[in-house]
Amino acid sequence: MLRRPEFLAIGHVCYDRRDEGYVVGGAAAYSALLAKNLGYRAAVLTSAAEDFPFESVLPGVAVKVTPSPRNTVFVNRRRGPRRIQFVESRAEKIDLRLLPARWRRPKIAYLCPIIGEFNAAEALDILEADLVGIAPQGWLRRVNPKGLVVREQWGELEEVASRADFIVASHEELDRQEVKRYAALARIFLLTRGKEGVDLYLEGSFWGRIPAIPAKEVDETGAGDVFGAAFAVCYFETGDPVKAARFAAAAGSLAVEGTGLSGVPESREEVSARLFSRWEESVLGGLAEERVDNSQKLE
Repeated sequence: MLRRPEFLAIGHVCYDRRDEGYVVGGAAAYSALLAKNLGYRAAVLTSAAEDFPFESVLPGVAVKVTPSPRNTVFVNRRRGPRRIQFVESRAEKIDLRLLPARWRRPKIAYLCPIIGEFNAAEALDILEADLVGIAPQGWLRRVNPKGLVVREQWGELEEVASRADFIVASHEELDRQEVKRYAALARIFLLTRGKEGVDLYLEGSFWGRIPAIPAKEVDETGAGDVFGAAFAVCYFETGDPVKAARFAAAAGSLAVEGTGLSGVPESREEVSARLFSRWEESVLGGLAEERVDNSQKLE
């Protein structure tokens, strides 16, 4: 019998096609593996073809799959600082009705689509999670007729934001006005900025910037997904968004030091060690948070 998961990720697993070959990815894969490594009973609801190697790449993670004749495959290219993405193929939409009854009541639900593969409001209607996190990157993308991934506004934001405990997005996905909207609507909004750290907004106010922890970057793919899952776990345990963001920064810094899922931290101890060893270097070295008065509202 399928046990109640403590951490449930919903989203496509995928392949990223690179010069060296196909690398397994997808926000659901990164986040669920991180949660499992932090000691949580993790599960994924996804859509993929029969040949997707779940057992080898997500050991110990329960998986429920919407059958699909193909897998989602992204092709990533760099043009200067910008990442250009193409979609080579797409798995079927995720059938939320396949969620087993026990899976509908996780401690943490993390909605993390990568290409608009399910509806957020419908998922929240089904779930009875203790904590809900949303990484809307998949609703901020659409694929043009040539297969190029282009920006899209998330139409469900106003409807869904108040039903989530936090939302996390990348500065590459939102323009200045959109950042203001997200921050104003979300209880907790985290805007990741790569090497510059993450901007933390609480109840519509800018709390400050949490510095990134220095890392020997090998592959940045998935770092934001690891950050979001680590934040969810630590915030669930502590109720402290600042402490959770710092913990997540440590997890994210480890994630960029490996390729694909190999960069996902293997234990809570590994993340804690990075947090305490590197945080002191960063903060005492002059990268302290740019904190502002909590009463300052977005203009």
